Amino acid sequence: MPITKGPLSHIRIVDLTQAYSGPFGTMLLGDLGAEIIKIEPPVGDMMRFGEKQVNPSQAYALSLGRNKKSIVLDLASSVGKKTLYDLIKISDVIMSNNRADVPKRQGTDFETLKKINPEIIRCNITGYGETGPCIDYPAYDITACGYSGILSISGEPGRSPVIPGGVALADMAGGIFAAFSVLAALVKRAQNGKGMKVETNLLDGMLVLQQVIFQKYFFKNQEPGHQGKRHTLISPYGIYKTCDGFIAIGASDSNKVVDLVGLEWMLKDERFKDTPARLANEAEFDKFFEKALQKKTSAAWVTLLRDKNDIACGPVNKYQDVVDDPQVRHNNMVVEMEVNGEKYNSIGSLFKFPGELEGTPDPPANMGQHTETVLKSLLSYSDEQINAILDENEKAIPRLQKRIKTLN
Repeated sequence: MPITKGPLSHIRIVDLTQAYSGPFGTMLLGDLGAEIIKIEPPVGDMMRFGEKQVNPSQAYALSLGRNKKSIVLDLASSVGKKTLYDLIKISDVIMSNNRADVPKRQGTDFETLKKINPEIIRCNITGYGETGPCIDYPAYDITACGYSGILSISGEPGRSPVIPGGVALADMAGGIFAAFSVLAALVKRAQNGKGMKVETNLLDGMLVLQQVIFQKYFFKNQEPGHQGKRHTLISPYGIYKTCDGFIAIGASDSNKVVDLVGLEWMLKDERFKDTPARLANEAEFDKFFEKALQKKTSAAWVTLLRDKNDIACGPVNKYQDVVDDPQVRHNNMVVEMEVNGEKYNSIGSLFKFPGELEGTPDPPANMGQHTETVLKSLLSYSDEQINAILDENEKAIPRLQKRIKTLN
């Protein structure tokens, strides 16, 4: 069954987001019970890649589309715009991820919407900010990562930068911080009854994620460079090779680790006796340390270090290991869902509110699946009004498809 009870069950969000950052943020709010009404253009969210029906091969739609009702509106038409405004009247939040000038041109900026609903919270995620010299720049996850400096520290020293973790880090951070900001705005509105404008952007989010490393830069005025696979302040701490794979070690008592791997002699050697000494002679230390680790399997080291001596460490799991892991399963983080008669696995919600969050996520919707239902149940639109909207949607498709081809 869908989520029937949650901390945000009384909140309705109009979702104008597309691609990754915005849909990720609204998905999180939907996991908390908010009603998400996703408004798609007549050609659909760009991450549908032209498909109207969701199927198990559509990674973006499946991973970001749960808990959302999809309706299709051509916001360039008068009936589409009126319908949007009617939804704003009965909603709490409207979210988008567009360049700074789009909401004003679209008629969805806060100044316009607060005249329709004085309690509305308007959140837009931009690439670089709502004002300033970069507001017109196009932005995607990778460009925000580059601009923020995180690519300059991602990867091995002397080699090309890499995408941090291989994931859309800037987009996810943008979505998380947008959802966080919306929650703060809802708390404030509960106090004063007033709506507000909420601004977030990918650049700022990435800077916040690098807070500690930037602080070290401010102290030393020295570029940190690629961080590689070792910690810059503790040794041993990082990713190390074993005889059958890799192990991640994050010990608070680093001397104890050195002793347990059979290198107790190092603790009497001036080059390796403590963390500062090991960091000063890192390359030489790593050679001895990894040679010792390669005498056993990752599992054997985890048993010795973690299970018998309470050292924080663990295997570097592959995805199948993660999916099969008993703790992951216990946390209900791999869930089975179904779209259009086909079952598939997905990563579940991270929110745990025992007794306050009930039900399971709704699967991602087909494009426009809820158009008629939402317009009838929430707005009491007549069949004539709904047919007029559907006609405008059909008329808009050639225009929007032509625009997409031009952009490509």
